[in-house]
Amino acid sequence: MKPAICHYSLHRRWKAENWTLDRLMEEVKRLGLVNIDVHAGMLGAPDGAAARIKSALAKSGLTLSGFSMSNDFSSDKPEEFRAQVDTVKRWIQVAAQVCAPVSRIFGGNLSIQHRNDPVLRKQKYRQIMDGLGEVTREAEKHNLILALENHGGLPCTGEEQVEVIRAINSPSLKATIDVGNYMNGGQEGHIGSRLAAPYAAYVHFKDFIKVDDSKLPWGWNVTACGLGEGAVNHRACLEALRDAGYNGFVALEYEGVEDEQTGVPKSVAYMKRVMQGF
Repeated sequence: MKPAICHYSLHRRWKAENWTLDRLMEEVKRLGLVNIDVHAGMLGAPDGAAARIKSALAKSGLTLSGFSMSNDFSSDKPEEFRAQVDTVKRWIQVAAQVCAPVSRIFGGNLSIQHRNDPVLRKQKYRQIMDGLGEVTREAEKHNLILALENHGGLPCTGEEQVEVIRAINSPSLKATIDVGNYMNGGQEGHIGSRLAAPYAAYVHFKDFIKVDDSKLPWGWNVTACGLGEGAVNHRACLEALRDAGYNGFVALEYEGVEDEQTGVPKSVAYMKRVMQGF
């Protein structure tokens, strides 16, 4: 497996210091990494984005590990749903132009109430499936891999990722395994990782601290932290991925509250240590 870093790991510095892609890639090299995941949400409009990405990669010598799109197919407003689908399809064109090995996408945001209400969940599930089906067909035209992350409510657990991917039934739709996000659905990271590992096309490494919360069915909520500071068993996650035959990128997605100037390097160092031998 190959360590990488998500653009989002440095999103606060990107915004506060008005970084360019060239500056981002300088920082990635300084961290001792050679693989970078570029985030569409921080690039502005799709027009011209491919040229900027290719130029920055060529100058830096870094490898594109993935391309991240952040969508939400759960909106109650038809025009918003349509806009989300069309935006993803435009970014798929960019992913094709930069030869992205994999592109992360989401399903849709669902509250706990929606998830626990069979009628509401069924309604949202159908809508999210419609969106995913359409963008997956677009990806098929370009021989691209979309990797559905366990984020936002549906899918959230490993079982839900498998359910959705099997239902779409396309070689262009696989899984982004975010080892921390499973905890947002009350599932331990290594459990969700093992369930979804056979479908893995990409991996996000992060960590969460458990916080007691009696309002949630499983009794705890989470708060983001640096790698190795929380409850995720990263080694067990890697073992699950290895056992399923995964040998791709593992990208740090730092979301901790600590300043990125210190939190990111510490997390990179931890990631490298725990990945030794995998």
